[in-house]
Amino acid sequence: MSSQVHEGALNLSGRKFVLFDFDGTLVDTGRGIMDCMRRALEKNGIDPGMDMRRFVGPPVLDALQLFFGMDAVQAERIKDEYRALYAAGGLYDCAPYPGALDCVRALHAAGRKTAVATSKPTRFARILLEKFGFLPYFDAVCGAESDAHAGKAEIVRLALGALGARPEEAVMVGDRKYDVAGAAACGVPCIGFAGGYEERGEFAAAGAVAEVSGHAALRALLLGA
Repeated sequence: MSSQVHEGALNLSGRKFVLFDFDGTLVDTGRGIMDCMRRALEKNGIDPGMDMRRFVGPPVLDALQLFFGMDAVQAERIKDEYRALYAAGGLYDCAPYPGALDCVRALHAAGRKTAVATSKPTRFARILLEKFGFLPYFDAVCGAESDAHAGKAEIVRLALGALGARPEEAVMVGDRKYDVAGAAACGVPCIGFAGGYEERGEFAAAGAVAEVSGHAALRALLLGA
């Protein structure tokens, strides 16, 4: 597993607070998300006709309107059908990334304060964090409480507040450009995690301060080990 720190990046191992995205960063939830979204679209007579990996990361309504040009009513209907399918079983079609739990445990043992900052509904994130043993090692779990409050920047601000952290003390870890942009809007640098859903060159173009290809490399970058 490797890491790449971009020129001019800050000393990431000195950051006291670490914010983690969830989907594609801690847990590979892509299969469940993609399957349920494909089924919801097809039920409404829409052929996805695209790489479904693009749905892993952004808020659902934003993605539907951006990728298909849907109006708000149609996007809301498909979102509701997608969420029903996801809650009925797609939620559990996932697995933690290798070394993710060890990384979070190591940060906890080193005295770092950590939070999940995800656009996923908070209830779904908590269910999976508990299922896979992550929950005791996070000081806060901040997700979307409604579709109107699912933007990444808003979630990052919530996580900073929950931890009592200043932006200059924190770093974000996420697998998509939305994480980088949301963190930047709050003055927080972001490490791009290659979880398999990013596009080529996405992290550098978005302004990530570093990129890692696994949790062993992330752990070394954050703890200077």
